[in-house]
Amino acid sequence: MEAFIQWTAWQMEKPAPYGLFHILMTLGLLALAVSGAWLLRNTNEKQNRIVLGVTGGLLLLAEVYKIAFHMVHPAGWGFWGVFPFQLCSVPMYLSLICAFSKSKKLDRWLYEFMFAVNMFGGIMAFLEPSGIQHEYITLTLHAYVWHMALIFLGLYLYMSKRACTDRGSYKKAAVVYLATSVLAQMFNVIFGDKVNCFYISLTRQSPLAVFKDIYAACGGFVNMVLMIVAMLLASAIVYYIGYGIRLLSRRKTKV
Repeated sequence: MEAFIQWTAWQMEKPAPYGLFHILMTLGLLALAVSGAWLLRNTNEKQNRIVLGVTGGLLLLAEVYKIAFHMVHPAGWGFWGVFPFQLCSVPMYLSLICAFSKSKKLDRWLYEFMFAVNMFGGIMAFLEPSGIQHEYITLTLHAYVWHMALIFLGLYLYMSKRACTDRGSYKKAAVVYLATSVLAQMFNVIFGDKVNCFYISLTRQSPLAVFKDIYAACGGFVNMVLMIVAMLLASAIVYYIGYGIRLLSRRKTKV
């Protein structure tokens, strides 16, 4: 494994935000995500589980590679630096859970979360790309493909009418987000300053724009509360934009 990691540690000049690499990669991957979601929109339940299982499995393999890279390579951040429970890591677990779940009720709650919350996270990664630009080709490709996979999952669940089908189901996404935030904060408390899951640690400054200044000025508790409120508001906007589009589509179909 170490030899493989060292062989794949191909260096590159760190891409500039909104430079040619960023724009072309984003547009190319977005085209694949949208077309893939559209082509898979009519999957039956068995096919749906295959889509989620394959996506989750590929994300898991990619995550194993990233963790191994950071543990083995001298320039890596170590295991704790890439502890696999950030907000954008959650779909890896949820898609695999849904692939094998026997509960349609549980699936629906997780689908709403992956559409409203995680798709927003994927979109934000490309709008503010500092977290996906690296000095190594494989890590940069990993970050780009990973976050576009979140967008693909959200679009696929939306287009296949498994998420965002009624006005009141956003609360399911919100509850799952709050539940995973509690789990993230538990990891933060248990492992102390080693991790900053969901960037809501009470003892480690957030690396996110705006929120790092909030942490510095007001402390960890205020940062945590505002971060959670901001995510709930942003994901609600995503959800109700999606629901509005669905309503318009239904009206056109009736006409």
